[in-house]
Amino acid sequence: MTQNNLDTPMNKRGPKAKYIITPEMHVEIKKVYQTMTGNGEVKELASRFGMPRWKIQRYALRQEWCVKSKKEPDWGERELKILEAGAHLTPERIQARLKKAGFTRSLNGIVLKRKRMRFLKNLKGISARSLAICFEVNHYRIDDHCVTTWIEKGFLRAKKRGTNRTERQGGDHWFIRERWVKDFIIENVAILDFRKIDKYWLVDILTGQN
Repeated sequence: MTQNNLDTPMNKRGPKAKYIITPEMHVEIKKVYQTMTGNGEVKELASRFGMPRWKIQRYALRQEWCVKSKKEPDWGERELKILEAGAHLTPERIQARLKKAGFTRSLNGIVLKRKRMRFLKNLKGISARSLAICFEVNHYRIDDHCVTTWIEKGFLRAKKRGTNRTERQGGDHWFIRERWVKDFIIENVAILDFRKIDKYWLVDILTGQN
């Protein structure tokens, strides 16, 4: 088990994570979610670990551990459309959208269905940080703050992912579709330094079928 699969504190430049999942906790959470949820085991773990239950639930979702529960009914066409339209959002936000439309789905069911339908792979999106790296390979001038400024000024279209990140943690993540990046490049040639942009990525964005 590599450390990358665990929730760890941020680096020295940023705030530390409030709740840490240790390797020992990882083993216990996996055992509970794959063998015996439904009788208060998750609540008991949360109490013993000294953290909220949602933290453990979210960690299990990220690990894509299946909860042993009753089989959910087949997804209808309207539900799938809501799932696809909100695929870039967190499972909690998707669940809320489905509930508003009159549908009840578990978080685990949403994660698995989104994966099986390959909705995430079809998004062709990029984060503000990743876009900054493509625009300024050596990080001399452009960073993700510059990208978020373009978004806030309306130059670059983007959507929030719907995470629970606080302002101290940098706020919610941005999701930017590749076709929106293409439109931005074409409409804002004057403010971009093409000498510093990753040329292979640029050609792919401008010539791709987005």
